[in-house]
Amino acid sequence: MAANVFLRVGTNIIELKRIRRAARNPKFLAKYFSADEIRFLVSHKLSTELIAENYCAKIAFAKAIGTGFRIIRPQEISILRDRLGSPFIITTGRAKMLEEREKYVFNLSVAHCKQYASATVIINRL
Repeated sequence: MAANVFLRVGTNIIELKRIRRAARNPKFLAKYFSADEIRFLVSHKLSTELIAENYCAKIAFAKAIGTGFRIIRPQEISILRDRLGSPFIITTGRAKMLEEREKYVFNLSVAHCKQYASATVIINRL
């Protein structure tokens, strides 16, 4: 069995009040979130904390792959949760092509407190 090889890490932190303000604008959600994410966020009453965690995860992802959003779009990265609430990443479009071509495996951790949300993405290669 082949071992995973660590490649890169990306991290981000943001103030919840910035996301609270931005989320009032529907264009913000449409610009940064996939349809699946928007459905998830609406099902959780557009929780500022969840929006902030997902937004941070996207920025951390873009940092980890090293290109920012020059090659991929934020909507090509979906941050969803499993039954236990653990976040995971689903890619589409160019992000999916990159994931498959480079044999990337993404690991994600998100957190929030009263004033901030943060996310860290670690990329391994199979």
